[in-house]
This record gives sequence, structure tokens and C-alpha cells, in this order.
Amino acid sequence: WVWGNLIGGDYPFGGLAEDQSYGNERNYLKARAREEREITTPKRMAPGESLVKSDAISRIRVKRPLLHRALDSGKIDAGVKVSAEIAAELNAPKLQVLSPKEYYEVYLAVSEELQIFGSVIIASARAGRTSVVDLYEKVQYTENVTPRLYLLITIGSALVTTKPILIEEVMSDLLTMCSAVQNPIRGLFLRNYYAQCVKDKLPDGERSREQLETTIGFVLENFTAMNRLWVRLQYDCPPEMNKLRTKQRRELSLLVGSSIMTISKLRGVDLSLYKTFILPQLLDQIVSCKESLAQEYLMECIIQVFPDEHHIGTLQELLAAFSEFEKGVDLRLVIAALTDRLSRFASNSVENCEAVRNARTFDVFATYLPEVVKKFAPFIQRTELLRAYTSFLRLVLAAYPDGMEFVDQVLYFCVTTLQATEGSSITAGEQDKITTITSDEFFEGGDDGMDENARTSTTGKDPDSGGDAFNETVQELAECSAEENVLVQMISMVFEAHKDISDRLKLRHFMAFIRVLSSPTRRKVAAMLLESISEYKQCIQDETTLEKLFVYVDPLISDGSIRKKQPLVHPLLEKFVHNGALEGEITMTISHAGTREAQDMEGPSAQSSVLSFGQTQDKAEELEMDAGQQQVGRIVHLLDSSSPERLFVFHRMCFDRFRKAGEKNLRLTLPSLVFASLRLAFTWMRPEALEQALEMMNCLEEFNPKKALRFYLEMSKAAKSIGGSARGYILHCIEKALLVLETRIVNSREQLRSLTLITSTTTTVGGSVAAVDYESLCQAVVKAGSQLLTRRDQCTALCDATELFWNDETGNDALRVVECLGMAIDSANAVVSGFERTFLYCDIFNRTTTLFELGCSEVAKKEVGQLLGISKNLLDEMGPTFKVHAARKRLARAEKYALNNPELCRTFALIEEQ
Repeated sequence: WVWGNLIGGDYPFGGLAEDQSYGNERNYLKARAREEREITTPKRMAPGESLVKSDAISRIRVKRPLLHRALDSGKIDAGVKVSAEIAAELNAPKLQVLSPKEYYEVYLAVSEELQIFGSVIIASARAGRTSVVDLYEKVQYTENVTPRLYLLITIGSALVTTKPILIEEVMSDLLTMCSAVQNPIRGLFLRNYYAQCVKDKLPDGERSREQLETTIGFVLENFTAMNRLWVRLQYDCPPEMNKLRTKQRRELSLLVGSSIMTISKLRGVDLSLYKTFILPQLLDQIVSCKESLAQEYLMECIIQVFPDEHHIGTLQELLAAFSEFEKGVDLRLVIAALTDRLSRFASNSVENCEAVRNARTFDVFATYLPEVVKKFAPFIQRTELLRAYTSFLRLVLAAYPDGMEFVDQVLYFCVTTLQATEGSSITAGEQDKITTITSDEFFEGGDDGMDENARTSTTGKDPDSGGDAFNETVQELAECSAEENVLVQMISMVFEAHKDISDRLKLRHFMAFIRVLSSPTRRKVAAMLLESISEYKQCIQDETTLEKLFVYVDPLISDGSIRKKQPLVHPLLEKFVHNGALEGEITMTISHAGTREAQDMEGPSAQSSVLSFGQTQDKAEELEMDAGQQQVGRIVHLLDSSSPERLFVFHRMCFDRFRKAGEKNLRLTLPSLVFASLRLAFTWMRPEALEQALEMMNCLEEFNPKKALRFYLEMSKAAKSIGGSARGYILHCIEKALLVLETRIVNSREQLRSLTLITSTTTTVGGSVAAVDYESLCQAVVKAGSQLLTRRDQCTALCDATELFWNDETGNDALRVVECLGMAIDSANAVVSGFERTFLYCDIFNRTTTLFELGCSEVAKKEVGQLLGISKNLLDEMGPTFKVHAARKRLARAEKYALNNPELCRTFALIEEQ
């Protein structure tokens, strides 16, 4: 009779609610199915829906005082009757129009009153005034099945609280009776109420494993039934309402996931129990339901609620279940939830990281993840597949901070996935043009000298498998497409985690990975490979490693001369770009060579590294591309210098590679290499080092004459320091510097600065060449000074040329000094501007007094002293301007210095002039 009453609420056979109007069982079942669809079909919020919900809650509030009055007076029977009326609101016909969200609000109002009723029963039972067992049997006579079950659950919870020994019997009884309600929405909320009432009464670690398994079995059984009801909701509606029903199911998902949360909070659930008893049943239910939303949500629940140690111990089972999911599951979301959880766990402490490694996490992922991706490839976008590997890469970087071989394997998985899904469809937002390139077009100049690993990466052959991993041709992704952005994000993650260039060179499949990127992005990635280096330390110790690095940055070197209207920095790689491009002019001191000084952009085509307001976009793009070439030039600072012979070979390899990149780029890449070669010449003291540096300078001369001239002068100093046969380079280098000055430098200011350097260097190295050769050099310098563009520059250069004939290195020639000063005075007299002529006269006077103090008495002539008086007369004839004021101050300083020296006054007759 109990089952007759229980079933009678929903089924007519053997129950109180038997309906004879349907005629027979088959007709009844058809009609009942129509009623169920009407009840469960979601309806949009109608104007009366809110009113129905409000009316139901109002009726509950009206009956609340009656319930409280009955309970306060100890009338339990009256309380049962009122509680049944309150619970009956959940089965009211008018509530059929409510959405699950609105029905949930009514459910909360009912459950609140029933909880109060249950707490009063517990208190009354403990006081000995009420028999919970009798009450539990009595409420089974309630006519309607829905309020009857709510009352049974409430009183059953009180019974378990007062008599814990009956927990298994009561839970089994209640769980069996809950199956009487098969309406999906009402059944879900009923079972949720059951779960909420018994969750704090479940036994945990205080009981034996067998008892714990029995109790957990009840929770799992309830979870299974709730999941089935939840899945049924999707199919109990017309096709046009699927989207609305999916939204409503997401709102109800918390009810289903609460059972998994309850199990995870039990203290007795250890890894063994979880692995052998709980997880298999959960995964079996998730897989067998064959519904994408349920599989996705429930798997996320498992990942989020159970401890990380449990996931590490059952990683193989979890990943194996992924391959059995339906095609509508968001694979990337589920994998990201698992990998992110493990990544955070591994990052917390060294012990956690070691635990992840000991579980062979990478091996498990490497075994299952490619198979899962292969299965889902036809159903989801390639972008989502790559994002799944991005999550995997994040785990690898966190758990294996030194495992570049694991990072390399993830890159290999990505490329094989792209190759395998090459013909898959792309969404409208990702329809970009795809072009095809070959390996020969990509790697200009072949792969001679590459090591086996680098060659494997280039040709796409997996060394582990021994077969072809990629086709001979690969499809190039469209620039800034969604797929390419994901790949660039992966590269940026690797660069951020591994700042050392030596670690990045361990990636055997790096070239195969970036080969699928568009040509501009490959160039950007190659630039960021060098730009993101945190510290330039000497990490390249053999030719094979250097050649491999050149293969890595080959897109930047090979395409560097191509000027395309593309920004240098990819949006996802901007954080790696350092502010500021270059330093100012370099100070040519080899012993203090830095990494930036050799990179400044000088020459006819690059007069400034700062863009003014009016410069064109093409100029800005050219400067951006030049920045990438400067990064290539800095490769020389990564070369190991412990062995001069090996470093000499390194420099030759760099020079040969830079020349292949195009002559126009030599102005950016060669200065640092020449600088390093001269430094090697200072330390190695071998003529062949000078010969190689000279060859580099000859290439640099055409594109960066200013730098070439300075390098020629520095090389002459290096030849002097080496001595021996190397001294033959002194004369040649200074002659080359004079030739560059004459033929390639056209700016007058730069001509004067360059000639000043030549004069100073000739004075320094003059003692190391023959007297005849030195004389010819002096004549060439004086001639060059007298042929400068302006008289002012000629005067200054001729004054400087006096150093050539009066110094401790080469000896003194007073006649030549007087000759140079006379030519300087003639040039100054030819200057038209009065204040400029005053400046020049002061310079000549200062130079003459300096030579006189150094012992050159032949310059002591009265005509030199008269220059100050002439200057004063010139300034008196001019108006009071700023330039005239500056000239007066300059003249006053010269007079003050001379007047403070009586010997100078007598020699140059300054007193008479005053």
C-alpha cells in the first residue's frame, strides 16, 4: 500500500490517483507524455509568470504563522498538515508556467519553512515528546506524492539525526522513493533537497571503509539520477527552444554539481578510495550520459572540487575519459581547467613541483592529449586545438622549469596538429589568405654546417620517430589570424620563462614551429628572440651552436632588407620590447667596448634615430626594421672569447652570414663585429686578426663611412700595439681614412671632426712608421685641412696640424709649425664675419702661446700678438649682439691668460698693444 500511495501521485496503476478516462495503458502513456512536455517546455517570461511566482510565495508566507503557532504549541500533527500544504505549492498546476529560475525561488521559500519544521521535530524528539519513527510512518499517508516526499525527507533527516544507526536504511528508503517523481524540474529540486538534508549527516573517516563506500554509494546514486533528469530537460522541448533550454540548464547546473562537492568534503575520501571507487563511477556516468553540456560541466566540477593530489594520481583516467566525450564539448575549456589547476599546484612549492614530475605528468599528457586532439579536430576550430596545447605548455613551464625538451615536444605537437588539420574549415572571422612556401625558399643559403638537431627542425623530421613529421611544403598562416596569435602567444610564454638564449637553442622543433607563421611574423619572432635576452653572456662555445642560432634568426637576416608596411613588434610580443633603440655616438676605446655603443645608426641614410614630426611613415618603418638588424649585430656579444683562435673563426662565420643578408644591412650589423674584431686584435696580437678586420671595414665603408673612418684609425692604433709586421697596416689605414674623408664624407662639420681624429691618430702612431712615410702623411693631412669647405674649418684644421710637427713621438720641426700657423692666419683673414674672425684669431693666439710654452720659440712673432688688437677693433665696429658679446668674452679670456704671464707679454708685445 505504501508503493500504491507513492506511485499514485504520478502513475494511475495501483494508486489513489488512478484515472479511468484514458481507456487503456497505452493511451494513458501518450497523454501523460504530452502533459510532461507541456510542463517541462520552457516558456518565455510572460506578464503573468511573475504574478504566479509572487502568489505562490505569498501563500507560503500566509501559512508560515500557522506552522509556527502549531509548532510552538507542540501540535506536531497540525504542523505536519500545514507543512504538507506548504510543500504542495511546489506541485501546484499554476507553477507549470514558471521557468527553472522562478521555480527555484519558490523552492527556497518552501525549503526554508521545512527546515524549521525539521529542527522543531529534532528538538521535540530529544525532549521525548515525539516519536520520529511513528511520525515518519504517518506522513507516508499524505495524498500527493510531491509534498509527501518533501515531508519524508525532512522527517527522515530528523530520524537520522536522533538515531544515526538508521542512516543507511533511511537513506536507501528515501532514495528509492524519490524515483517516484519523474518530472525533470520537480525531480531535480526534490533530489537537491534530499542531498542538502543528508549531506551534514553523512559519516566520514570515523567509520570503516565499507560503511563509507555504502554511504558514498547513496550520494552517487542520487547524483546519477539528478544527472539523468538534467539531461532529459534538453530533449523535452521543441527544437526551436534548444538555445533557451540550454541556458536554463546552465542555471540548474549547480544542483547537479552539489553532489560531487558533497563527496569531496568527506574526510575519509583518500586517494585510494577516490581512485578505485568514486572516480570510476563518476566518469562512467559522465561518459554514458552522452550529452556535451553535462560532460563539460561535470568534468569541470571534478577538476575543481577534488584536491590536486587526487588529480595527479588519477591523471591517466581523466585524460582517457576526455577521448570519449561528445563532439560538442569545449575541449579547450576542460583541458585548461585541469592544466591550470596543476600549474598553480606546481608553482606553490618545490615539493609540489617534484610531486608533479614524479607522477610522470608530461608522459601521460603526451600519450593522451594528441589522441584527444586528433579525435576532436574535425569538429572544432584549429584555434581551440592550439589553445589546448597552450594550456599544456603553461603546465610544462611551471612543472619543468629546466625541461626544454618537454617544451620542444609541445611545439612539435602543435605543428603536427596544424599539418594534420590543414584542410579543415575556418570560420568566417578567420578567412584569411593562405599562401604556400617551400623549405628552400624559407632557408636561404641551405643548411650547411648545421648540427643534426637543427637540421631535424628545419626539415621537419622527428628524430624520435625517424619519419617525416611534416610535408615538404607547409601552409603559411595569414598574418594576425586567430591561429597565428595563439602560436605567437606560446612563443612569448617560452621567451618569458627562459631568458637565456642557450636554453632557447635547445628547441629542435623551433624552426618547424615558426615555419607555419606568416613571413612578417616570423621576422618579428626572430627579432624578439634576440630582443628578449635578459643578459648578454658568452654562451656560444662552438661553431655548431652559432650556426643553429643563425638558423633561428634566419627570417630576420634573410628578409631584413625587405621594407614592408608592417610594424616590427607583434601585439602579443610588445612586452618584450625594450624602450629606446640606440645610444649616441660611440667612444672608440676598445678596452671599454659595450654592447650598445657599436650599434648606433650613422651614415648617409640614417642621420638620426629620433623621428621628427614631419617624417614619413616609410621612414618610421625603415627605422623599425633597422632595429631588428641591430639585434642581429649584437650576436657577436654572445660569442665565447676564452679562446682567441675560436673567436677568430666565430667572427669569420658572422661576417659571411651578415654579407648574405644584403649589403644595405651591413651598416647596422657590421659595426659591432668590427669593434669585436679590433678588440680581439688588441688581445690576440696576430696580424690575421687585423687582416680580417680590414676586410670588414672595406665592406662597411660604402654604407657607413663615418664608422669606417673611425675604425681605420682604431686599427692603426691596434697595429702599433701589435708591432712587427702588423705596423705595415698603420700607413694603409690612415691613407684609407683620408680617402674616405675626401670621397665619402660631404658634411662640413663631419669633415672637420674626422680630420681632427686623423690628425690626432697620425700624431700618436707617427713614431711607428718610417720618416718618409710620416712626412707624406703630414703633407696629406695639411693638404686636406687647407681644402675644407669653409675658411673657418680650414683655419681650425691647420691649427690642429701643428701637432704633427711638434710632439715627442716624431720630433719637432719649427719651420713647418710656423708655416701651418701662417696658413691658418691667411684663412682667418679671408673670413668675412667679424665675430667669427675674432674667434679664429683667439684660437690661433691660444695655439701659438701653447707651442711657445712647449719650447717652439720660432712662433714668437709680434704679428701674432697683434691679432688680439685687431679682434678688439673688429668688435668695436659691430653692434651689441649676442654673438658679439660671446666673442668679447672669448677675447677677454685670451687676454687675461696672456697678461698673467709676463714672458708672453714681452714676447708678443702685448703691453704695447694695450
